[in-house]
Order: sequence, then structure tokens, then C-alpha cells
Amino acid sequence: MIRKSVLLASVMALLLAACADGDAGTETTVPATLTTTSTEATTTTTAPTTTTVAETTTTVPATTTTAPATTTTMVDDTVLLSDEGLQVGADWVPFGSDDDDTIAKLTAALGAPADDTGWLDSATDGWDMFGVCPGPNVRAVSWGTGGNTSFQVMFTDADTDFWTGGVEHFYSFYYYGSSTPDDLETTEGITVGSSLGQLKAAYDPAKIEIGEAFFDPAVGYWTYDIATWTGLWGYATGQTDAHVITSINGGQGCGE
Repeated sequence: MIRKSVLLASVMALLLAACADGDAGTETTVPATLTTTSTEATTTTTAPTTTTVAETTTTVPATTTTAPATTTTMVDDTVLLSDEGLQVGADWVPFGSDDDDTIAKLTAALGAPADDTGWLDSATDGWDMFGVCPGPNVRAVSWGTGGNTSFQVMFTDADTDFWTGGVEHFYSFYYYGSSTPDDLETTEGITVGSSLGQLKAAYDPAKIEIGEAFFDPAVGYWTYDIATWTGLWGYATGQTDAHVITSINGGQGCGE
């Protein structure tokens, strides 16, 4: 790089030389101006600019939709007849059960009863309606449709094989039609309309007796495992295997 001070010294030397030559008679033409421009090279270094964009990660939470478990409890309103009581849905109601509890369970299965006599003196009002019933008090609750009673349960506060005297309890039932909200049948599938032959096939025939009804020799009267306070019994259109059952009763009912 040529500095300005060196350049000025060179110009001065030329001027002095020119003057000396003039004195010797020699004409020398000196440029009026000798300009030398030196531009110092300038290097500009621009530092690289790095822009770092922070990586953005968006996490979408997983959405899991779980449908609430739906539990449907089916109400079993089946009423089955037994020689020892009733199977009402999932509840076993044996002879000797509390009257109000028995009625409540049957109502849940069959609907409201068609008739409830309330407690009657078995020797007077009870006798007029049902004949000779164990007493001193008796009550009958019935189910049926169209004004027809077809299923009846009986209660007493008598001293029975099921309970002691003074305690109101269930002691018999009568089923003699098909006008209940649901047709009833025994635990072995026998119902009003089944034949005596089907009855013998469903139960131990050694425990079945078939004879004449006391009020009509042409009518059949059947019993299964009958005892003082238990068993099944009823009537039929006759006494052969082909004849049809017209009623199914359980426990020990009222008599004439």
C-alpha cells in the first residue's frame, strides 16, 4: 500500500528537479497535477446470521369415548305352582310365609289383585264364602282379568303345620282358569288344560291318585303327594289319562 507521505515527497522531488533544469535552459513540462488515488481495500465480513426456530410439537391428547355399561335387569314375573308353595320370579314363597310379603311379591309379578276380602271371621263371613276354613280368621286375595277370578291365595291365623296360631300366614292357593295376566303352571310344566297323562309323566306316578269327585262321579279328582298341609290337588274332566285338568290347588284349602 502506498502511503500519502511518500507520494508528497515524490512530487516535491520532481518540482525541485524541474527548477534545476530550468536554470540550465531546458524546458520541462510538468503536469500541473499528478494525482494518485489509492483506496485502501476494505473487507467487510458479515457474520452469518442463523435463525433457529424452536420446533413446536403439538400433541393432541387421545380421546377415548367409553360408553357407560348398560345393565338391564330383566324382571322375572313367572309364577310357578308347587306342592310346597309358590316360586314367584326369583323368590321362593313357601306355605307359612307372611301374608303381606306374599301379596307384595305376587302383585309385582301379576299386577294388582282383582279382589282382597280382608280378614274375615272364618266361622261366619269366611264360611259363607269359602266353606270350612281354619280359623279364627281367614283372608283371600285373587287375580283375574275381565272380572273373572282365576288364581286365589288363602291366608289364616290358625295353628297349622306351617306356623303357630295367632300368626297370619299363607296356607293354600287355587288355580282354576286362564284369565290371569300370565297363564300359570307348576314347576314341572303342568297347567290347566294339561291331561292327566301328562301329569303322570311329569310327576312320580306312585304319588298320584285319581278318583271321582265327591259332587259328581263323572268328574275326576286328582292328588299329588297330598298331606295334611302340603301337596297338589284338583279336578279334571274325567278320570282317564286323556281327560283334561280343570284346576290346580296347593296346600290344604277350605272344605264343605
